[in-house]
Amino acid sequence: KCGAWGCFDEFNRLEPEVLSAVSQQIQVIQAALKERKTTVDLLGKVIEVNSNSGIFVTLNPAGKGYGGRSELPDNLKQLFRS
Repeated sequence: KCGAWGCFDEFNRLEPEVLSAVSQQIQVIQAALKERKTTVDLLGKVIEVNSNSGIFVTLNPAGKGYGGRSELPDNLKQLFRS
């Protein structure tokens, strides 16, 4: 098996409601990776988790001349800090 990665460019351009929903799913995946689980339940469907996977996001600051960007929720900020 091989792993996979996902990079979400300009992540904070999502609508706040969508950003919140996606953030919850990323939390579930990140927790499964951290706990070395082999499966995860996403929206009622059991999905296999490969430990060689990763999730990355890019974003520009909210405000400061970058229109349409939202602040990331605190719970999501914590997931992407070392």
